[in-house]
This record gives sequence, structure tokens and C-alpha cells, in this order.
Amino acid sequence: MRKTVFVFMGGPSAEHSVSLVSGTGIVRALDAHKYAVHPVLIAQDGHWTWGSKPLTPYQSQNFSVNFFSGADNGMQKKLRPSPEELKPVDIAFLALHGRFGEDGHIQAMLDYAEIPYTGSGMLASAIAMDKIKSKEIYRANDIPTADFRVWQREVFSKELIEEAFEKLGSPLVIKDPLGGSSLDMGFAKNVEEAGKLCERLFEKSDLLLAEQFIAGRETTCSYIEGCPPPPPTEIRMTTREFFDFDAKYNGEVIEITPAEFSEDLTKQIQELARKAHHALGCEVYSRTDILIDKEGKFFVLETNTLPGMTPTSFIPQQAKHIGMDYSALVEALIEKSLTKPTGR
Repeated sequence: MRKTVFVFMGGPSAEHSVSLVSGTGIVRALDAHKYAVHPVLIAQDGHWTWGSKPLTPYQSQNFSVNFFSGADNGMQKKLRPSPEELKPVDIAFLALHGRFGEDGHIQAMLDYAEIPYTGSGMLASAIAMDKIKSKEIYRANDIPTADFRVWQREVFSKELIEEAFEKLGSPLVIKDPLGGSSLDMGFAKNVEEAGKLCERLFEKSDLLLAEQFIAGRETTCSYIEGCPPPPPTEIRMTTREFFDFDAKYNGEVIEITPAEFSEDLTKQIQELARKAHHALGCEVYSRTDILIDKEGKFFVLETNTLPGMTPTSFIPQQAKHIGMDYSALVEALIEKSLTKPTGR
């Protein structure tokens, strides 16, 4: 009997369009003879659209987001429905990124509805999304991370910026701690630039994270529970000074998988990815971003609980080198998620 899978994509975050690509890839990868697939579009205004009937094999293989506007596809559309309305469902595949999808909100809703879902639970998702809490947990578990300061809007001052430059150096990396995909962040080379950047970021957040900038090589490595360690990817800049959202999604970087690191360095990166995954309480899979400075020291940037799942994203690239093509990866994440404890 086929398992019923609802594939969630879109969402209200700034990563909406990237999520649509992830969701489209996942739907196309699922064998419609083995899974009854129902795509779910969450619009940025909070409306959910989904089909009352599972996709046919042809619809699954040729799926695009245009499906949701098809009048003959038995579409249901509601503003912020209860997940209970999706039942019966065996599992929800979360192809969401950023706020609402990756920060514990959708996980809490699905937990309440007793619907299993892929990836980490509510608590680990919320903690990993919060870069301040993540860094505190990294430090508590002897996981190296860049030095940082936390700024509160109500007591923010020029003196705090000056102190950060004095202690952390220039440039400063300044972030909304709940932002995602290199959005809501920037680099400041002096106090004036930092002040303007903070003014903009404080419009969305009461807290900001100011981090020491680490010059060196950037890598990212996935961890998939129960599988051989995937190889890391090295990220090399081409036209940009910093790895920001535009560089990430506009092809302004070179991604090398497997990274051209020594065997020993590769093992150390893989171990950091594993250690970060478990320190944060993640489940099933995650991807951890790491910097290596010129002296060979490691600095963990962040751990992603719902890393990009477009067919060319890092985790599919890395899984391929441990013998898992994209379809096998998607299926493995479903099957592993169905066996995890619930309500965490």
C-alpha cells in the first residue's frame, strides 16, 4: 500500500522561491507508484493550497508550481488551515526554508496534529534557527565558533559598536539571529557602516548578532543519521568579497564536491558536522557550515535543519558521493523520519 506524503513548499519567508524549487524537485523524485503524493503550497500571505487527490505518475514526473492554479486539479485553498484538514497522511515532507518552516512553527503544528514530518523536531529546529542560542550551545559542547556580541535594540549605542570593533576586529559580520540563507545580514568595515546596517536590521529584530569575521576557506558538510559520512563541499568565491544571498543563488561561487581537502581535514569537518547535529538535538539530517582560517583553525557558523533540497543543493551533491542519487536521498529521508521519536 502506498504511503501518503504531503510535500510542503513555499512559506512566508524570504526564501519562498528557493523552497518552491526544493519542493518541485522532491515531488518529481518521489515514485508515484510507491507514494501517494500531495503537494502543498503555502503562499506568503498565509493561504495553503493543496490537491484533494494524489498526483498521477505523469503529474508527479512533470510537476511544476503551475499545478496549483489548475482548475481541474481538485484544489483546496484556505487561510492558515489546521494540519488536521490534510489527513489522512503518513508523513509531511518539509521543503520549507527560513521562518515558519525551519524555526519550529510548522513542526509544532504538525506535532499537535500528530502528523509525522521529515527532519528535526520543534525544539531543535527553533534552537538551530536562532544563531545566538546555537553559538551558546556550540561553546558549551566545545564546538569552535567565532567570537561574538549580542546587541539589544533598547540599550544599543555607538559605544557598543566601537567595543566590538576593538575586540573582534574589522570587518564585523552583523546579523538578524533568526534570519536565513544569508539574508538579513551584512558586513561593516567601520562604525558608520555598522550603525547604518544595524538601523536597518533593528527594524525587523530586537536582537542582533555581531560576529568576528573569519578570513579563510568556507566549507559545508551534511550529516545523515545511519549513513556513511558525506564528503564536505568547499565554497570558493568568484566575483564577490563575501558569501551572501546573491552569491549563493546567482552562481557567483564555485562549489567543489568532494572538497579538495586532505583525508585528515575531511574527517575533522565530518566530525564537526556530526557533533553539531547532536549537540543541537537535530534528527535525521542536517548541514553545518564551517570556516577554516589561515592557521587551520575551525569555526562553526551555523547548522541548517532543513537544508536546501533543490537537485543541485549541497546535500544532494554530497549524498551522491556516498551512493545515494537524488531520488534515493528523498526516499531515505522519508523512511528515516518515519522511525524517529515524535513530539521532540
